[in-house]
Amino acid sequence: MKRSAAIAVVLGSLLVASCGKEATGQVAAVVNGEEITLQEINAELGSTPVPDGVDKKVVQQTALQRIVERRLLAQAAREDGIDKTPDYLLRERQLRDALLVQLMGQRAERALKVPDQQEIDKFIADNPLMFAERKVLTIDRIQFALPQNVDQLKALEDDHSMDAVAARLQQMGIQFRRDKPLVDAASLGQQRMAQIRALPPGEPFVIPENGVVTVGVITAERSEPVATEQARPIAVQALRKQKLTETVQQRLKQSRETAKIEYQDGFAPTAEKAKPAPAKK
Repeated sequence: MKRSAAIAVVLGSLLVASCGKEATGQVAAVVNGEEITLQEINAELGSTPVPDGVDKKVVQQTALQRIVERRLLAQAAREDGIDKTPDYLLRERQLRDALLVQLMGQRAERALKVPDQQEIDKFIADNPLMFAERKVLTIDRIQFALPQNVDQLKALEDDHSMDAVAARLQQMGIQFRRDKPLVDAASLGQQRMAQIRALPPGEPFVIPENGVVTVGVITAERSEPVATEQARPIAVQALRKQKLTETVQQRLKQSRETAKIEYQDGFAPTAEKAKPAPAKK
């Protein structure tokens, strides 16, 4: 009896608290006891500026209605028990992890120092492919998913033309896509471009990366140097991105060193898979 009375008191207090919520101050609306704040409305609008001549209040009301409708549907989904299903719990974890990583990156980016002039000039000098020597390449390219048996790729060493590579992949039953995109040489990187340049004319290069194998030959190129007044802003953004990546990777390294990770047999990463293969020579 005492336990039942205690539960009744708790439920009663929750109902009172719910009924006591009002749409005032920072609370724009209350939907079945759930508050929607002005901060949520601003987040819904994001960084989109309100056009001149448009009533800001109308824009906020429209955003609020979107949130209200989404909240009502979410409440209906919970009533149906969807928030207890394995699929929901899996997706919730994925989204939560992705959001935490995104917010951690944003915090780290805000903490970065603005690079000084000397650092900017050095970056420009060290990366000519991005600036003074920037080139746009036309590439005859074949792409396909990295096969489970990476030893299959060794057969490509005997193929010295794109047509030979295409024929080899067809022979092995590997599906691929062939196109001729325009590629900024800077996206390949200074070191990789040097490796490609060292190949005999017409010899395909092979780049396995992020689960995709790219085989290609440069068929044409044109110079598109970056003007001096445009170079420095680009360099600043590139430096900040580089430093942010280094910061996140350092944090990942620290976490990995202190983490306890156990793999089921057959799921542990191998040294071969962890390291990207060099361009074909």
